[in-house]
Amino acid sequence: MSANLNAELNLNQFALKLLESTYGLEFICVLIFLVVMVSSIYFLAKSGVISGLRDYSDYKRRKKNEYIDEQENLLKEDTLTEFSNELKYHLKVAKLANYLNVKNKDIDLLKYILSCCDKDRAVRLYKRGQEYLEKDEVSRKYELKKKYTKNKIKWYGYCGTILYIFINAIGCAPYIVITYISFVYSESISTLPSDLNYLLICFFMIFFIISMFVLWHFLKPEAAKNFLELEKINLSS
Repeated sequence: MSANLNAELNLNQFALKLLESTYGLEFICVLIFLVVMVSSIYFLAKSGVISGLRDYSDYKRRKKNEYIDEQENLLKEDTLTEFSNELKYHLKVAKLANYLNVKNKDIDLLKYILSCCDKDRAVRLYKRGQEYLEKDEVSRKYELKKKYTKNKIKWYGYCGTILYIFINAIGCAPYIVITYISFVYSESISTLPSDLNYLLICFFMIFFIISMFVLWHFLKPEAAKNFLELEKINLSS
């Protein structure tokens, strides 16, 4: 009984000392956050949500494979012999789109992605910059939309970078102001209330996330340009 009592007293003293330390409260908050995260993941796994998402992904994959199998079976139908060329075309497109994981039925685009040495990077760049691309109906090749010249794309990149820095500067501004005031009046930042520290961190994180989305948007034309400049497979070598 006395051993349990001593253990409880020691734990209480440890907790009090931890709370009294400079970063004690922050440490406890991080610890609680980790416990909540681990518990949430555990209960999600136990509830079947994660397995449900995996089952849905497997279901979509099976549906694609069933669609391809159905088209292959149609090719074997004697009554559809006259449409064999068309069926072969659609089957080829379905297989390439499934293989590359691209939701596009344009065989010229699929062939272009397949011709890239790094097809996975080609898929990523296409998905990011597809709205800035168009297909020339004569050459049947993809190119940047007319208004997006190389100089304009560079300007987009510079503009995105400047906005990224500017938005983050706004996010940091309250902390910089408080640091300056603390320096002028010889006050330690560690004496600031914990709630104010958390508020400043949340404020900065909100602006940081916004800046990332802004930068991501302004770099989309660059992704489209890089997509068109990817190294192609040299079959003659």
